[in-house]
Amino acid sequence: MMSASPRPVAFRLFHLMLVVLTVATCAETLAQNKDEGPLYMRTPFDRIVMKSGQKVNVQKLRLPWGGRTVPATLPAAGTFKARLLEGPNTLSEYDISWSQVARIDLFEDMIMQEGVQLTKDKKFDDAFPYFAYLLKEAPQTRGLDQAISTYLQTNALAAYDQHEFDRALAILGSLYERTPNSRGLSGAVDTVASKIIEQYLAEKNYKAARLTLDVVDHTFRGLDIKVVNQWRGNFKQTASSQLKEAERLINARQYLEARQAIAEAVGVWPEQPGIVEMQERLQREHPIVTLGVLQRSPSKPTHRLDSFASTRAASLIAPTLVELRGYTSEGGEYVSSVGQVELSDTGQELTVQFVDAPSGNPVETGLAASAFARKLIEVTNPASDEYDEALGTVIVEVSVEYPNLVHIKLSHSHVRPEALLTLPMSPAVGQLSDRGIFSISEQNNELTRFVADPDHRGAIAELHEVAFADDEDLVTAVSLGTVDVIDRVPPWQLPRLRANKQVVIGTYKLPTIHVLIPTGRSPITSQREFRRALCYGIDNETIIRDVLLAGNDVPGFQPVSGPFPAGLNTVDPIRYGYNGQVKPRKYDPYMAIVLSSAAWSNVQKSQGIKEPNPDTPLPKLKLGHSSDAVARTACNEIVKYLEPLGISVELVELSTEEMLMADDLVDLKYVELETWEPVVDARRLLGANGLLGEASDYMMLSLDRLDQAENWNQVRNELFNIHDVASTDLPVIPLWQTVNYFAYRSALTGISAEPVHLFQDVAKWQLEIRPQR
Repeated sequence: MMSASPRPVAFRLFHLMLVVLTVATCAETLAQNKDEGPLYMRTPFDRIVMKSGQKVNVQKLRLPWGGRTVPATLPAAGTFKARLLEGPNTLSEYDISWSQVARIDLFEDMIMQEGVQLTKDKKFDDAFPYFAYLLKEAPQTRGLDQAISTYLQTNALAAYDQHEFDRALAILGSLYERTPNSRGLSGAVDTVASKIIEQYLAEKNYKAARLTLDVVDHTFRGLDIKVVNQWRGNFKQTASSQLKEAERLINARQYLEARQAIAEAVGVWPEQPGIVEMQERLQREHPIVTLGVLQRSPSKPTHRLDSFASTRAASLIAPTLVELRGYTSEGGEYVSSVGQVELSDTGQELTVQFVDAPSGNPVETGLAASAFARKLIEVTNPASDEYDEALGTVIVEVSVEYPNLVHIKLSHSHVRPEALLTLPMSPAVGQLSDRGIFSISEQNNELTRFVADPDHRGAIAELHEVAFADDEDLVTAVSLGTVDVIDRVPPWQLPRLRANKQVVIGTYKLPTIHVLIPTGRSPITSQREFRRALCYGIDNETIIRDVLLAGNDVPGFQPVSGPFPAGLNTVDPIRYGYNGQVKPRKYDPYMAIVLSSAAWSNVQKSQGIKEPNPDTPLPKLKLGHSSDAVARTACNEIVKYLEPLGISVELVELSTEEMLMADDLVDLKYVELETWEPVVDARRLLGANGLLGEASDYMMLSLDRLDQAENWNQVRNELFNIHDVASTDLPVIPLWQTVNYFAYRSALTGISAEPVHLFQDVAKWQLEIRPQR
C-alpha cells in the first residue's frame, strides 16, 4: 500500500509542473489576444490563479458542483479537471489540485469586472457591449443586475452633467424598466424632465415640451413623478392668461397681437377651453390666411410674362381690369369684376361699361372710368415709360362718356380685343371691385404682409406670405398647418402631400413654358450657333422624365420648340399659337460641341483674332435662376449636361427682384413664361420693346403681320410663322412645358378647382377653425 501511494502524488506533481510550464505560453497568448479585440469577443475561457501567483487560462471549466458559480471558499483537498486554452495539448485533460489554487475567475465574471471598471472610468460606450454580452450569454452572472443598475445610474448622471438631458432621460427609462425601485429615481426623473421642458420652452417648441410630459407620464407611470402635474398646471395657466390677453387685444382691434397671443395659447396647451371660440371670433373680425412660397414677392410687383412671383403678388394688389379664366376654340375667355366689355359690330371699337360704385355715387364711377382711360392713353404713348407695344399698335383713340363708359377705337378688327385690357386696376377702379384692395404693409426676407383696405375688403383681412428656403420645409409647413396654402408644389412632392388627408392639391389651369433667355452680357450668347448648341446639349426628355417627374408620366410635361404653350394634347385650345411642325431639337452632344466651337471662333474673330486657337476654352457663363425648387433642380441638371461639352456654367440663385433686372448679373436666365394669349403676348415677349429688348427684322415683320390679322385662320398662320422664326433665331432657348400645382389645407375654402392664378377668387376665401393638438 505504501509503495503505491507516491504514484498519485507524483502524478499530480507532474501535471502541476505541466501547468507551470505553460503559464508563460498562456500569458503570451493572453497578451496577443488582448491585441485582437475586447474580452467579450474572444473565445470563452476561465482563469485559474495559483497560490504561487501564476495565472493559467483554461477552457471553460466543468465545475464539480455544477453551474457557473464559484464558492467563496474553495475545497481544501482533491483535484478537478481542466484543459489548457492554448498550446499543443488542448484536447488533454489535466488534474489540478485544489490545494494549489488561490481562486478561479470565470469568463463572465471577468467580463463583468471589465464592464464595471469601464463604468467607473466613465467609458460608457465601451462598457455597454460587455453588459450586453452578459445579458445575452450569461444572464445569471452573480451581481449582474446591480452592475447594470450602477452603469445606468452613472451614465445618466454623466449625461446630465454634460447637459445631454434627452439622453439622460432615456437612460433613466431603461433603469426604471430594469429596477423600478432604484433609490432616488423619482427625483432624478423630475430634475431631468424639467431641464428638457425648460429647453423646449426657451425655443418656443411647446409641442415638444408637451410630448416630453406625455412620454414621462407613460414611461414612469408607477413612480411618484411630480414634474408632470406641475408643468401641465403651468401650461394650462399660461394658456388661460394668453387667451385673456387675446380677448383684450381683439377688443382694442390689435388683431396681429391677438393672433400671436392665441398662437401662444395653442402652442402651450391646445386643449385649453375657449381657444376655438377665440380663434373663431378673431377670424370673423379679422381673418388672416398664411401663404407659403419659395419665391418671395418683389416689393413693387407688376404683371410679367417671365415672373410667376411678381404676377402672383400683382394679381393681389393690382388685379387686372379683365382676367383670363379659361379657353374656347378661339382664344381666351375673359371676365371683369368692375364692368362689362362689348365689341362693336364692326369689330373696331370696344366699350367698357363700369359697374356702379358700392356707394351709388356716380362721381366715384366716373372717376374710375376716367382713371382707366388715362391708363390706356399712357400705355399707348410711345414716349411713356409704361408704353406697351402690343396695345400701342392697335389702340388709336380713347374717350370717356360720363359717368361710366369708356370707348376704345382700334386700328383694325382684332380677334381677341379683351386681351388688350389685361391692365392693372388703379385704386379708383379697384374700389368698384368686390375682390378687395390689398397693399403691402410690411416686408422682410421671411414675411410679406398683404393687408386689405377695411372699406373694400373681401372675405379675408390679411394674407401673410412666408418665404421658405427649402421645398421640404415648405411641404412640411402645409402638412402641419403652419401655413394654409402653398403656391407651387414641386412635382416630386405630390405623392407626399396626397398621403395627407388634411391637404388638397389643386392644378393651375394653364401650363408654363420653361426657357433660357440670353441677357446680352456675354458676346458668345449673341451667336445663334451657340444658342443652338445649348438646345442640342441639354437632354430635355431625360430631365423631364427622370428628374422632374421621377419616372412618372404626366400629361403636359413635354419638351417644346418655341415660347408658346403646347397644351395638354393636340386639341387643347391653348395650343393655337404652337406650331407642331417645328419639333424640339433632339439631344446631340456632338452637334453641341461643333456649334459651340464655331460660335466661340466667331467671337474671337470679332475681337481681332485672325486665327482663333481651337484649344482656347469657352468663357464661363453665369446662369441665373430663381429660388423655386424646380428651377434650382433643373439648372443643376443643365450644368451636368453642358460641363462635359466644354461649356462651363456657374449657377447664381437670384431673388425675385434680381431676376427682374438680371441683365447685368448673369449671362443666361432660367425663367417660366406665361404666354397664354399668344396673339397679344407674342409682341410683349418677342417685339423690339418687349421683354427681350430686341428682335430681328424678320421677327418684326412677322409680328406686324400678326397685328394685321383679322380672323383666327390668319392669326394661327402668323403665329406658326413666328414660332418658326423663334425656333430659328432662338431669342429664347426653349426647354420644356410643365403643368403646375398648388396645395392648401382642407379648412380653407373658396379656392377654385383649376384657377389661372391663385388669387383670382380670393374674395371668396374662408378659413374654418379646427381644434389642434
